[in-house]
Amino acid sequence: MALLTQFAAFGLIVLMLGAIQKKIFSWHTGFWGEKTYGWHYDLMFILINLVIASTDGGQYLLLK
Repeated sequence: MALLTQFAAFGLIVLMLGAIQKKIFSWHTGFWGEKTYGWHYDLMFILINLVIASTDGGQYLLLK
């Protein structure tokens, strides 16, 4: 079951990379942005998902 958690984390990483690409190249938004529209949150989300993917979803699972 932890394998599905890793697939979901990698899928979200790809999604956030697409969001960062859109913000940088299409919207020309900087790292912090003007108010809360920068891509710093997306980068933090990628790092959190890397932790989830590298730790097999953690110790606590709903189903084992």
